[in-house]
Amino acid sequence: MRSFTALPLLLLVAGCGYQFAGAVTRLPDDVKTISLGPIENRTRELGIDKELLESLEDEVTLRGRLQPVPAGEADVILSGTIRDYGTFPIAFNSRDEALQYQVSVIVDMTLARRDDQTVLWQTRGLREVADYSAVPGVVVTSSSQFQRSTLRSSDLDRFTDIQVSEGQRREANERVIENLSRNLYNQMMEDF
Repeated sequence: MRSFTALPLLLLVAGCGYQFAGAVTRLPDDVKTISLGPIENRTRELGIDKELLESLEDEVTLRGRLQPVPAGEADVILSGTIRDYGTFPIAFNSRDEALQYQVSVIVDMTLARRDDQTVLWQTRGLREVADYSAVPGVVVTSSSQFQRSTLRSSDLDRFTDIQVSEGQRREANERVIENLSRNLYNQMMEDF
């Protein structure tokens, strides 16, 4: 009796169009190669455009569906603009001193055919954020983020608040760029 009840449910799920992530791409079959850039940096964060390009290249290479090639040889070109970058305090102590900050990056990106500039995909205002600690006392050394860093908990006592904050900010930047690259790739390929 249970199999008769489950059968209609299975047929409904099978017919709803649900697909696993990575199983389907929205790009035309003839698109095999991609050129990455240019990416215009409209922020004061120097080098963030280069970091994003490198991370996008790593993501594209890792996934293997498209092959990164120079601009004149590519089927499609992924280009865009980093239009906003900022760090904002989000947690304070009783004396209104910042304990934790958030890094935010906003981009506009376009994927277009090289030959006729037909836009295949576009996103505007895609935002990625990451939090980081500003003082040693609030760094969560058991967090997975800290465990992946090059610091040890015993190192924190030797650094000033400014050194800890800057190191944590750099690591947050790396996380933001990696997550942004992953999200851009997923949206571009699967339109999530």
